[in-house]
Amino acid sequence: MKQWNDKVAAVITQVVTSMWFLYGFVVFISLWMWLAPLIHWDRSPNFPVMLYWVNLFQALMLPILAVGQMVLNRAGEIREKREFEIVEKLDRLLAHMNTDLSKVHKEVSSLDVSTLEKSRSCRENS
Repeated sequence: MKQWNDKVAAVITQVVTSMWFLYGFVVFISLWMWLAPLIHWDRSPNFPVMLYWVNLFQALMLPILAVGQMVLNRAGEIREKREFEIVEKLDRLLAHMNTDLSKVHKEVSSLDVSTLEKSRSCRENS
């Protein structure tokens, strides 16, 4: 049940905090303020009905958004922890590879040039 609640809170948070939702909300409020006096539904100076519904919406969204932010932050922390572990493993792997490459470089640099020329001439003769 907790995962379902977390998913619902995260989806609602992502939808309500998007710019498209803000645009829609502004259009809704603008239409309400423009149409309400024309159809004599909401009194023009104070818009009490609109204020009631907007305040109710805000009161309901506040705890949902708080929970959604907590869920999204928790998911981000888990993802960051996994990424850190991967980077640590890669760092250890690169350090090990660097050590191996240093050993190979030392062995190659310790070889005598004449030995390299002999091996090259043997390959050419084969």
